[in-house]
Amino acid sequence: MDRFSKYTIILTLPLNYTAVQLINVYYTSIYPFFGLPQDIVTDRDVLFTSLDCKKFCTQNNISQSISSAYHPETDGQSDIASKSIIAILRAKLLEQGLDWLSAMPFGQVAINMGIDSSRDAAAYTLYLRFSPKFEKGVVIPAASLRPDMISNALWDSVKTKLVRSRVAMMQQANKRRRPSLLYNMGDLVKILSSCFPKETQFNNLEPVFMEPYKIFCCMSETDNYTVEIPFAPSCFITVHTSLLAPWLENPDDKFPSRIHTNPGPVDADASALRYEVERIIKHRTCKDKQQFLVKWLGYGQEHNFWQNKEGIDKQAIRAYWEKSKWSGRVQTRHAGHWNRHRV
Repeated sequence: MDRFSKYTIILTLPLNYTAVQLINVYYTSIYPFFGLPQDIVTDRDVLFTSLDCKKFCTQNNISQSISSAYHPETDGQSDIASKSIIAILRAKLLEQGLDWLSAMPFGQVAINMGIDSSRDAAAYTLYLRFSPKFEKGVVIPAASLRPDMISNALWDSVKTKLVRSRVAMMQQANKRRRPSLLYNMGDLVKILSSCFPKETQFNNLEPVFMEPYKIFCCMSETDNYTVEIPFAPSCFITVHTSLLAPWLENPDDKFPSRIHTNPGPVDADASALRYEVERIIKHRTCKDKQQFLVKWLGYGQEHNFWQNKEGIDKQAIRAYWEKSKWSGRVQTRHAGHWNRHRV
């Protein structure tokens, strides 16, 4: 989708395509008409965060505007276009009985023929600068019927309308919006529990916030902060300030039951220090080794740690598998990796 004209191109791809295949499709289907972009706005899909995609953007001097993780206000133009495509295909299939693959060109024409209220012009008019001719029965809206080779006056008017529309939307959005809290590097904060993988299927019983975690990097111009998470795959996640809250230490005299005892190792005289496991939260396969995310007895969530299978008591692992089986999860081994599926 073009950012200015909202001209949309719909492409069909196989189910499990890679970043290299996506780049090849771009060169064959989009590059001859649009060339290379100056900037690409995407979400944090693995296709866009992969090394192949970053290498492609670096070699062609393309900047990547990737949304931050768990951002509640990410631009949803692609999501809106996807919903429109599904609605158009559903209506086309009911009307003409076509298969969805053959109905894709009609969906692209319908989207690009629509007049945007912010631009007061169709995408075809802004991109092609003339009104294309379609099959009989396809009526182009009157507002998009303009002379061939439209002058730059239309583009200037569209830019003015876009600025006016964005200012109006920003004013409406900021009516009930409070100023964002500012944090500094090293501050301790709480993070909304929705940013973390769920421990069980009973999400309503989990705590609202997880605490405390230290801020590693501040991006105050975009209200995003990078927080250090010991048990995260990359040890860091970037979240929006609306998902953070200041961490206040519990008064020991008012809440004595919330104090973490932080007990020492079970056997201090042993060569390897061993601590007691309270429960196992989840598992993964890392470098062909099975690891478990462990919650240690007497310690908070910030001390959760990925531990290899060999360093955990077998009884705790057995209890974890029994709990997973009871909650509707079963483990299967496929292509050398462990996966869990809902049943």
